[in-house]
Amino acid sequence: MRINNVVKFTGVALAGLLALTACGSNESTTAAGSESSPSSSASASSSASPSASASESGDAGTSSGAYKAASWALPITDAGQKLGSIKGESFNVDIFQVATDVASKDSMFVDKETKENLLKKGDPVVYLNYVVTNTSSAEIPLSHSLVSPSAKYTDWKYLGGMPSDSSSDQFEKHGLTSRGTKLKEEAPFKLGPGESFNIAENFAYTAGKEAEVKATLTPQGADGKLDHDKKEQAETTITLK
Repeated sequence: MRINNVVKFTGVALAGLLALTACGSNESTTAAGSESSPSSSASASSSASPSASASESGDAGTSSGAYKAASWALPITDAGQKLGSIKGESFNVDIFQVATDVASKDSMFVDKETKENLLKKGDPVVYLNYVVTNTSSAEIPLSHSLVSPSAKYTDWKYLGGMPSDSSSDQFEKHGLTSRGTKLKEEAPFKLGPGESFNIAENFAYTAGKEAEVKATLTPQGADGKLDHDKKEQAETTITLK
């Protein structure tokens, strides 16, 4: 994980002190990215929530609107406000702002200089849902990494991703999934032409702020390894509502 200028905590124990480079006009600062931790639930009020629910099992081919889910994918929701799209050579990602809420717990990262947690319990968070569609005429075999878009504010001063609330209960509360696939499904996840899946993330929310969203698709080869020769990357800039 690429972090510096950040101290990482696990539970109440100090896991380690991470390297720091000072922020400045001529200096770069690294930061913590989103990191998973065991699920925890917390009551929080939501400003918006979709009507759909991403169940663990789902139904094969469940679709929402113009999307047809792959057989291995959890049901797709297109709830929320569409902020934009990422267009790759063989895939497309539609980006929806689905809900705002508050973080159910402190993140695992604090700024070493200010001692402030980068995402504290009770801080406002926004949930973005990404609907990934195969726009090519060929089947795309995906590994467990799928295509996982991620957003970062354009003025984010740290390297790496932004901290998130990893509570699966919070994702399910808003009808979203941070996993994308049904349980017990095995790679390769074959995404047929015109088929889709969705995957969501959350991070600290500031209305009207610009964020860069990047997506990488690296198909899985016949040998089970990632085929980096066919790797695709694409990005776009969105503005939160």
